[in-house]
Amino acid sequence: MPWCDPSARTSRQRRCGTKVATSRKPGDVRERLDFASAGKNPWMTGTNDTGEARSMGNAGPQTAIGKRVTASDVAREAGVSQSTVSRSFSDDSRISAATREHVRDVATRMGYTPNALARSLITSRSGMVAVIVTRQSILAMPEMLTAISQALGRRGQRMLLFSPADESDVQNAVSEAWSYPLEGAISCVTLTAEHLDGFRMNRIPVVLYNRRARGLADSVCTEHHAAAARLADRLWEAGHRSFLCLAGPADAPVGHERAEGFSARLEELGAVRPRSVVTDFSYAGGRAAMLDALGASPAPDAVFCVNDQLAMGATDALRYDLGLAVPQDVSVVGFDDVPEAARPSYLLTTVRQDLGALAENAASLLDDRSRAPDSPLRDLDVRGELVERQSARF
Repeated sequence: MPWCDPSARTSRQRRCGTKVATSRKPGDVRERLDFASAGKNPWMTGTNDTGEARSMGNAGPQTAIGKRVTASDVAREAGVSQSTVSRSFSDDSRISAATREHVRDVATRMGYTPNALARSLITSRSGMVAVIVTRQSILAMPEMLTAISQALGRRGQRMLLFSPADESDVQNAVSEAWSYPLEGAISCVTLTAEHLDGFRMNRIPVVLYNRRARGLADSVCTEHHAAAARLADRLWEAGHRSFLCLAGPADAPVGHERAEGFSARLEELGAVRPRSVVTDFSYAGGRAAMLDALGASPAPDAVFCVNDQLAMGATDALRYDLGLAVPQDVSVVGFDDVPEAARPSYLLTTVRQDLGALAENAASLLDDRSRAPDSPLRDLDVRGELVERQSARF
């Protein structure tokens, strides 16, 4: 490992693996190099208040500097076989409760942590589930990943994240996912029939999260169309009669479903179908789209945005760029109920997605598909909740 003096003050002095002139005495440098050559690294170890050696890193439990406690160490100390140690940390019924408790007590005392990779080789289960989600979605809704991770964790599984830049970059993420020993995949991006065929060929069950591919894969989805329609009903009942829709990208199925649910319901109520503006899903996109839409047109009674980032951008465009009051002049509503939507500067009326229910259903569908690969495909809906705040006149 290249040696590096972390106390050096310049980039030249911080070069690793090269002797450089410093304010230290030559003997100091040689002494540190001698430590390194002896298999010791003075920068990775130190002493505590009692003078005992300690590690400055986080290498895990160790019997000595640089050596982790192994299953073999625990077996020797507990007086059992190594396979018994492995079984003590699984649901194996071939050992007694007393033996399991004894082994775990010894392991705890020694600071032993089971090796996940070794366990996967023994059980032929990796415990890994690919989660494919765009970077924009991660930035917009990090709570989504937390909920998915927790739902998988309750089943003894771990999330392996694949994050394409956007929906157009999905192929690379999918191809990379196929190279891992996955127990399943949860896709928060749109997958083609070819992608889904690839997962089947690689024997990886897949569940679509907030996406549909009827007849091709299991899915769980917020009822985007119905929730947006209920929002249209609420605005209509409150007396709004002219509308604008910020619909997101043209190739985004979730945005399209929400915009269509809102617009179709307004037509049923007798309103003129609202103008729909295509933009990206970002705050900046919402602000720019709002300015473009109202550049030479009168302001509508209400603006429906297919996500909260667009709604916040539209709100700031109305207030700061166009000099209009929200909601006195224009009502603004969004979708998702991200944490920022509740900030005093926005107090956004929106539709809340139940991220916990979405994640739990996705993990459950994946578990069911793994147990019964040939069972009928299922599409689950999760109801969205209208959250009324102060950005709309009701």
